[in-house]
Amino acid sequence: MFSTIVTDDTGSKLAVLEKVKCLNDINATTDIIVVSTDAQPAEWTTGIWLQAATMVEGLAKAASLAASKRIIVMSSALTFEPADLARLVAELDTRQIREHTIIVSRTESGTIEIPELGADTVLNSISKKDVWPLTAVATSRFALSMIGEEDAQSVTEYLAQALIRSVADGDTIRQSTMIETAISAANLSAIAKLSDEARARILKTAVDAFNIEELFPHHNWISYSQESAAASYHSIAALFLRFGEPESAAECLDCSERLEESPRYFALQGLIHKQKGETLGAVASFVSSLQCYEARKVDNGKHYLTFKPSNLEVINSRLVDGLNALNKRDNDSALNYFSEAVFNFDPFYAEHGVLPNGKTR
Repeated sequence: MFSTIVTDDTGSKLAVLEKVKCLNDINATTDIIVVSTDAQPAEWTTGIWLQAATMVEGLAKAASLAASKRIIVMSSALTFEPADLARLVAELDTRQIREHTIIVSRTESGTIEIPELGADTVLNSISKKDVWPLTAVATSRFALSMIGEEDAQSVTEYLAQALIRSVADGDTIRQSTMIETAISAANLSAIAKLSDEARARILKTAVDAFNIEELFPHHNWISYSQESAAASYHSIAALFLRFGEPESAAECLDCSERLEESPRYFALQGLIHKQKGETLGAVASFVSSLQCYEARKVDNGKHYLTFKPSNLEVINSRLVDGLNALNKRDNDSALNYFSEAVFNFDPFYAEHGVLPNGKTR
């Protein structure tokens, strides 16, 4: 049996009552808890209506009150039939408590792809996806208890962090093979679209939960263990910078500095200085990066990564422009020219969504 938590995501009491009626009709849950920022309606007669200051606070409290160790969290914005719910519960009864199930949602445009949360795929999901359709998830009370209400700002973020930590602990995540739920594109965006700040917090969760070797299994850890670790920290730092978290990026660079002197280290330091408004520090870092890139053009197999730019004319042109700007004490222009030179030297930055002007995509 399951406890069910219905999140009142639309403020529609009718939608909430419809979901509760479906749950009652199939008689498959031990208890029903509705989480809402609104007061309990007068017509409420079933289960617990939990009013909270925020949805995250309510979800955390609801998980602690749930009667069952297994919990289904579903949004009131979803549309489904009672028969669909019955098939879902029958499917979940065949799975173990450490098997978490995500129910796929579809909008007017079609089925919404669920992000992959494995150790070797979660960073790509964080980087590439800003909509995480975790609108109906079968999980466990223990998984939800691992996340504090202060750690997340939305139900979607809370569930994402809980699932990532569960996978790191050896649990598995599956998609339901029995049903899909329907939701409007507008409601999905309001519920499931993650801000850069939320993605940064989810990134922190993933980095804390998994070993660095698990997150980057494609690196050559046997022959180049230290440089592989440094390259991994550089990738994570670039993502933190993309999401506007220079402090977290700096922590990653502190780890990498002890492992390898890399041109990417200096360039990322330059981006940190730039985000903090430290123009001269950023210029110095990008100049050091260019010098390091130049030294690494001829490698002779000494390093794990090699750098062979295909557009040296552009790089040299930007370098000259930068030096001229420095001579004119135009530090802002010099910074732009030097950063463009670095980003033309190495596609790493563009691949991680960081652009020469300090903006992201």
